Amino acid sequence: MSKGFLKVAEELYELGKRSRGEKREFLFRSAISRAYYGVLWYIRDFYKLKGTDLHGMCRAILEKKGLIDVKNELIWLGKARNQADYEKNHLSILKKEVLDTIFI
Repeated sequence: MSKGFLKVAEELYELGKRSRGEKREFLFRSAISRAYYGVLWYIRDFYKLKGTDLHGMCRAILEKKGLIDVKNELIWLGKARNQADYEKNHLSILKKEVLDTIFI
């Protein structure tokens, strides 16, 4: 299922690149959110995690396994997801360079 989230995120991103105005912003916001959950669910499935605090458990298992860089990237993507989902103003995370970082 995590691959499904990532595929949808990539498709939203590609649609966003060809769109303008609010539609572009909404597509990029949705792409960021789906990308975060795709990565989160991948970690959950890979490490067979169960419980209600998936966000914290994923960060903790990455730390325990010594994957600090991956943990930091997950934290960064989580912050981008929070901004995309909750911030009303146009977001710096919607800059092409940042989006390209997520989807390359």
